[in-house]
Amino acid sequence: MSDKIIIGIHGLLNKPPKAVLRAWCADAIAEGLARNATATGAAPFSFDLAYWADIRNETPLPADKDDEPYITAPGEGALRRYDPKLIDRARAILDKYGGRALDKEKDLIGLGAHVEKLLGVSFEDLADYYAKKDVRDNMRSRLRDVLQTHQGKTIFLVAHSMGTIIAYDVLRELERRPEMPQVDHFVTLGSPLGLPIVTLKIREQFGLARIPLKAKRWTNFADPGDKVALDCNLSDEFRKSGDVGVQDILVCNGYSTAKGKANNHKIYGYLRCPEFSEVVAEFLKG
Repeated sequence: MSDKIIIGIHGLLNKPPKAVLRAWCADAIAEGLARNATATGAAPFSFDLAYWADIRNETPLPADKDDEPYITAPGEGALRRYDPKLIDRARAILDKYGGRALDKEKDLIGLGAHVEKLLGVSFEDLADYYAKKDVRDNMRSRLRDVLQTHQGKTIFLVAHSMGTIIAYDVLRELERRPEMPQVDHFVTLGSPLGLPIVTLKIREQFGLARIPLKAKRWTNFADPGDKVALDCNLSDEFRKSGDVGVQDILVCNGYSTAKGKANNHKIYGYLRCPEFSEVVAEFLKG
């Protein structure tokens, strides 16, 4: 059995059943490794999933009713890498400071319907996370349990969307528990951790927005067209812990449904982009 494990935690809204979502995420990672000409290729790896959608949803989303399922990317060969453009850099800067202005106007718990309309994303899960201690504790416990299950292994923790908030908070909590495992590499995908409401909550609970001591490394991937990752750069929001800081990497998510509907926030697109594949390959062979 490998002493390395990739652990994922999903993001906002209802999801397909855990077994289906876990398989789809693992398939997306494997597709990226195979297509993006990494040294690891499609080598086998161990993957587990911290699943919390059932905490807020009575029944999972049927896999055959999911409008945005995992499907392999079209074409052959390596997937598209991010091509830096001034317009993307300008968008990232404007959205960051625009987000700060909007945050001052919105309700700190409900997040504000006008902001949700602007971003095209429902933040009901996040509102409950901050407003209801039992919900928050249950969501965090799902990840703590998975981390504890893999005690003794080298852990690559990849979190998507709201899952990045849960993962960050858990890693900060676990600083008080030396018996809990260290995370070799913490990876965030399409993260809202840079939103002012989120950093405010972090400061309220932990006193300072910084790198969790339980993470030996932190890499943040964001598509500039991903509205949930309103602030693409987390390195200026989270202080270093020792020599460890956030490495921000812009990517092209590239996810589209079979009907051609694009979603720059979708987890499967992030999990197979070339830049992410390289980080996974480095972990697996290191």
